[in-house]
Amino acid sequence: MSFCVGLPSSPVPLRIALLLLVAIGPPSCQSKQEDAPKPPATAATVPNEPGIIELPDGSPTLARLQTDRVALRPIRTALKAQAGKVLANENRLAHLSARVPGRIVAVYADLGDRVKEGDRLLLLDSPAFGEAQLEYRKARTTLSVTEQALERAKALIDRGAIGAGEYQRREADYENARADLHEAEEKLHLLGMTEREIRRLAAKTLPHAEVAQVSLRAPFTGDVIERSATIGEVIDPNKTLFTVADLSTVWVRADFPEQQAGRLKTGLTIELRVSAYPDRMFQGAITYVGAVIDPATRTITARADVSNPDGRLRPEMFAEVTLMTDEQSVLSVPRGAVQQAGSRTVAFIVRGPRRFESREITIGESSDDYVQVKTGLAVGDEVVTQGSYALKSELLREQMATGGPL
Repeated sequence: MSFCVGLPSSPVPLRIALLLLVAIGPPSCQSKQEDAPKPPATAATVPNEPGIIELPDGSPTLARLQTDRVALRPIRTALKAQAGKVLANENRLAHLSARVPGRIVAVYADLGDRVKEGDRLLLLDSPAFGEAQLEYRKARTTLSVTEQALERAKALIDRGAIGAGEYQRREADYENARADLHEAEEKLHLLGMTEREIRRLAAKTLPHAEVAQVSLRAPFTGDVIERSATIGEVIDPNKTLFTVADLSTVWVRADFPEQQAGRLKTGLTIELRVSAYPDRMFQGAITYVGAVIDPATRTITARADVSNPDGRLRPEMFAEVTLMTDEQSVLSVPRGAVQQAGSRTVAFIVRGPRRFESREITIGESSDDYVQVKTGLAVGDEVVTQGSYALKSELLREQMATGGPL
C-alpha cells in the first residue's frame, strides 16, 4: 500500500498518523478519482421531466428523424368482418318440383348443366294432367256448339220463329261455355303449360300418350346445382326435383361487431378474398343491413351483391370481407408516428432541436396512411414519424434503467 504523505520517524506518532490517514483517506488521491472523465451517454431523460428524451449533438438518430403535423384529415377506414360467406342470390334461385303427381319418363338436364329460360328439364307422365287437358278440349267443344246455337237463335228471333226467352237461354249457355273454357285454360297454365302447348290441344286428334305428359322447364338461365330425378320414379308435388341458380351475381354475407353497427349502410363498397383465389380481389356493394343483433355472437349481418361473371365465387365459400366506410374528417397522424411502448400507445412530440416528449395517446379508426387520434394530441402538434421507433427504444431503455413503468 502506498500513501501520498511522508511518515514521522517516532514510533508512537507513527501509529497516530496511520490511524488518521485510514480515517480520512488520502485527499489528493480522492480528488484524482473524482476528476476522471466519464463516457458520454447516447441519450438521456431530463431530470424532473418524465417522458422527455434529449439526444446528444451528433447523434445518428437525429439525422434519420422526420416529422409531420397533427391535423384534421379525411379518412376512409376499413372495417374487418368477423366472418363472411358466399351465398347464392336467392332472387335468382329456384327449387323446382312437379305441379301434379306422376311418373318421370325422361330427364334432359344433369347436375352442373347450363340451362336457358324455357329449357325442358324432365318429362312427366301424369294422369291428373291428362284429365286437365281433356277438360280443356271438352270445354272448347262445348263453346263451339253453344256458339253455333246462338248464331241460329239470332236468325230465328229475327224471323219471329222463337221467343226472347229461348234466345236468352242460348245466349246464357254460350257465356257459361266461354267461362268454362277460360277456367280450363287457366288450370293448364297453372300446371305449367305454355300458350303454344295449349294451342296444340285444339287439334282434332292427339296421340294418347302425349295428352298425359307435362314438362318441367327452367324459369331462367342458370346452372343446375341440385338434381333429384330418376327415370321411372313416381313423384308428387312436394318433392324438389331440380335446383337452378343464376350465379352471375352472388350474395356475400358478412358479420360485423355490434359496435360497428352505426358505420354500416347500404351502398358502401366491400372487398373480399377467398382462399381459392388469394391473389384476386372481388368487390361489391352493400344492399342490406340487418335490423337486429345476433344475441349469440353479438354481431350484425350485412349483405352485398357481388358480380360473378366467370363463376369463380361459389355458394358456401368462406370469405375475408372488408367494408370501406365513407370518408370523414378526423384528427389524425401518420401511421409511423404511433408506437406501442409496453401497455401504452405513444407518440413523440418535438420540444426542441434535440428534445422530444413521449405522449400517451388514444387512437381510433385507421386508413392505409393515417391513424385517428382521440386523445393526447392537438391540431398543430409536431410529431416524429420516421425514427419514432428509435425514440421508443431510448425511452424503454431509460425506463428499464430507472425501474420506471413501461
